[in-house]
Amino acid sequence: MFHPLTGDLIRPRRGRGRGTRGGPVRASRLFGLSLAVLTLSACAAAPGPSFDPVGPCMVDGRTAGAYPALERRVPPTLGGRAPDTLDSGRNCTPQNLGTLAGHGITEVRFGGGIWGGDGSRGITLAVFQAPGLTAAWLGEWYEATARAARHTTSFDPSGMLISGRQAYRLDVTNGDKVQTVIVWPSPDGDLVQVVLASDETDEAISAAVAAFP
Repeated sequence: MFHPLTGDLIRPRRGRGRGTRGGPVRASRLFGLSLAVLTLSACAAAPGPSFDPVGPCMVDGRTAGAYPALERRVPPTLGGRAPDTLDSGRNCTPQNLGTLAGHGITEVRFGGGIWGGDGSRGITLAVFQAPGLTAAWLGEWYEATARAARHTTSFDPSGMLISGRQAYRLDVTNGDKVQTVIVWPSPDGDLVQVVLASDETDEAISAAVAAFP
């Protein structure tokens, strides 16, 4: 998914996908992006029975309307279309926080929308929020998640600038799919913006980045 990258520095490559079952999600969801599950991505799935967006975080989860303020920060349209699914949630378990826990992050909240393609292609636009969270830390999380995925065969991490803000890009070959993640801070520094794409063109990825402010 890519937005306001407004092409800033998109190399000729094809996109990749992402996931959202509960904020940062497991590698298989992020990189196995069968768009029906584009989870940080499959936003519309139902949360577990004990997921409650209010109060102390006891379990990872997400559902439409969990955090309306974060959902409003997701671009409302991409290519003239509203997302196929839009939801929000939070992660607080060590398993899903992964490398973020090593930076002292105990809970991360997120909102995301999925624009599906043909089932194997698609784009996810998401925002993440946590006290002290940086784009560099979230980029590190994505890379660690990708490296742990079973069918990942190549990694190509790089840095770039988007509207003068430092961004992280990761292109991954997962099976026969090329997936891309772009992570960078919002203009107000309050959120980390993310574009996840699976088997998408550079033009589609650039448009996704440009959808963000």
